Amino acid sequence: MATKKTDKPKTSTSMMVTAEAIVIALDATTKRKMARCIQRTGKVTFSVDEHVATKLPALLDNGTKVD
Repeated sequence: MATKKTDKPKTSTSMMVTAEAIVIALDATTKRKMARCIQRTGKVTFSVDEHVATKLPALLDNGTKVD
């Protein structure tokens, strides 16, 4: 829950980062809000806070993985 006026309420929306993809799982409240935006404007705009993703394998130009 939010403790200050400027704090955002916590949601169960989560993000998972892999070497091949970034997956954002949305909670039911956020899904409803996004559906309303799509109905009203035809688009959805969202932002993601900075996240640090470590231990992802780097790929060299020739396709060789380096851990």
